Amino acid sequence: MLILWTGLLLEWPVWANASVSMSGEGDPVPTPLSATSATQDPVSLTRVDLGLDGQVVEDSPVLRRWLQNPPNLLDEIRNTPVVPTRLQANFESSSHWRIGLQDLRLADRLTLSGDYRQSSQDPDMRQYGSEIRYFLAPMGSLFNLAPQLGYRALEQENRSLSGVSYGAFAVLALAPGAADLTGSYSWVAPREPQEGQATLAEVTAAYAISPSFRLSARYSLRNSTLTRESSLGFGVEWIP
Repeated sequence: MLILWTGLLLEWPVWANASVSMSGEGDPVPTPLSATSATQDPVSLTRVDLGLDGQVVEDSPVLRRWLQNPPNLLDEIRNTPVVPTRLQANFESSSHWRIGLQDLRLADRLTLSGDYRQSSQDPDMRQYGSEIRYFLAPMGSLFNLAPQLGYRALEQENRSLSGVSYGAFAVLALAPGAADLTGSYSWVAPREPQEGQATLAEVTAAYAISPSFRLSARYSLRNSTLTRESSLGFGVEWIP
């Protein structure tokens, strides 16, 4: 009898393990998710939670990346520019043509812009310059304001005016990435005080016709000791 009880005691751990893993008519007892979380792949756990088919996950690199490292969508929305970097080509009612690069992103809220404008009838009449802008709100904001600082030159026949330009640039996104209004106002402080001061104002409306192209209309006003003129131009913008 002692030998029998000794044998039962020695076999007891094996029976205990078997009874914990079996229930009813031999069905395995489900193991709690927390007990397996330390050994299973996070993608597998998420796939089980969402009821995703394994082959679907394997065939989708984007889905696997999202399951392993979910993106911060709110942060992306706040920092994705509502007005993208764009290359511009415009023709104006005053017989001028213009090309430019707008809002090339240098840092989080810092952009670089530049343009060149020339008369198609008189090559000696031209204007060119560049500005650095720092946006006060996140780039994904529907309304944004940026002070700008740069250099601008205006030339007309044998006269010219050039110097540091400073001012402000505003963005109003009517439909982010599809339609927007932008405006700028800047002063040009010439190197020679006797040249006076120039003011430049622009308002641009743009509408996207595809993910890469936009149509735009621009109204410009220039006032300086060289000339005072306004013009309305139409053009196309390419988003690289």
